[in-house]
Amino acid sequence: MAQKNATEVKKELAEKGVELVEFIYHDFAGTYRGKTMLLSEIGSHLEDGMGITKAQPASTIRDEIVNVAGLTPVGEYRLVPDLNSMQILPYAPTVATFMCDYYTEDGQPLVFDSRVILQKVVKQFNEQGLFPVMTIENEFDLYEKAEDGNMVPYRPDVCFSTASMDDVYTFLPELLHNLRAVGITPVEYYPEAGAGQHELPVAPTMPILAADNEVRFKRIVKHTFAQHGLAATFAPKPNLETAGSGAHIHLSLWNQEHTKNVLYQSDDPLKLSQLAYHFIGGLMEHINGLCALTCASVNSYQRLQPGQWSSAYAVFGRDNREAAVRIPSIFAGAKADSLNIELKVSDATANVYLALAGILAAGLDGIKQQAMPDAQVDVDPATLSEQERQKRHIKRLPSSLDQALEALKTDPLFEQLLTPTGLQLYTGVKEADVEYYASKSATEIAESHRKFY
Repeated sequence: MAQKNATEVKKELAEKGVELVEFIYHDFAGTYRGKTMLLSEIGSHLEDGMGITKAQPASTIRDEIVNVAGLTPVGEYRLVPDLNSMQILPYAPTVATFMCDYYTEDGQPLVFDSRVILQKVVKQFNEQGLFPVMTIENEFDLYEKAEDGNMVPYRPDVCFSTASMDDVYTFLPELLHNLRAVGITPVEYYPEAGAGQHELPVAPTMPILAADNEVRFKRIVKHTFAQHGLAATFAPKPNLETAGSGAHIHLSLWNQEHTKNVLYQSDDPLKLSQLAYHFIGGLMEHINGLCALTCASVNSYQRLQPGQWSSAYAVFGRDNREAAVRIPSIFAGAKADSLNIELKVSDATANVYLALAGILAAGLDGIKQQAMPDAQVDVDPATLSEQERQKRHIKRLPSSLDQALEALKTDPLFEQLLTPTGLQLYTGVKEADVEYYASKSATEIAESHRKFY
């Protein structure tokens, strides 16, 4: 797609009746933030961006600023909009929203900005003649206010219940309309196993657009249900008594012409090419540190427990929903096109750009090193004895955020990916969360994340 220029965009915004322009970014805390400017005052800001304090990237979800050299109240960065990312909010037609990259004051992309990092990794794939296609498969829970004022799951029912379907069909047409209005293509809907839990997968696309769409998707889902008195949460484990919510990430790899899925090989038992095995080998090699990027909250590890269909072991397998990496079954009418790799150890507390970048970086390292994973696991690892798990080289994934952060810090791949400053920044923000929640009960942690995410 050709890059739009600011003059064309300003004209388009005026013709659409836009009055407000949003400059949106996704921070290391997993928060969507931004600044808004009146179109009448936009001047050169579509090219130059909006100023933002250098301290802001070091902010936690509680707006604490962690100590990272150079990220202080002195000085500014710029939020520079990707003009091709422009969308009009379907529920606020005078508001245009843009996804932004952080830039330095001298006009250079900030090397530890998450969106900049993802662009860099995608470019590395493209230089190898490989073009990733990705999507995030979100589960979310609906809550309503009970007569006593407490928030409770909205009409909980069993998995795939038609009663739950009928409840959500009341709101679904509006939600689908709002998502399609910003270029998101929903492909399925079904109630899930958690109390008040639902899933609405969307079509895959290029990584940057997939990440941008994730930001828009969660915002629109929350807003649409809020208009009907319901609170949607994407927290991994908002209710300790029921199934948690993931944001599983699916990936395929294509040639430059997008005519061949290079992960597919027809004569392999799993229908995987050698390149696919190397990619999975890279994921397995770096999975512990990767968890710190894809399962990015204390609440994430309340979900990643054995026997909970959330994957707690570093294994891969065909249609194994207790594996960290699942190879979904393919469809007879579209065998090559439907072959993909799914990372199940992922949830919506992640910075989506870092999550996708981490997956791609690990996979690319596996391709370069010709890494091979251990044999696939076709059982729930939790049902095996410890002796059998050792024999099959099955290891437990990190059981807490601090364990995952330690793995992240000791894996050279992620320092290279994030840069030393970015790694210090990310781990600092997350370690502040670990410290804050250390004195909280399990229920308090779950409730806090339900409200925030």
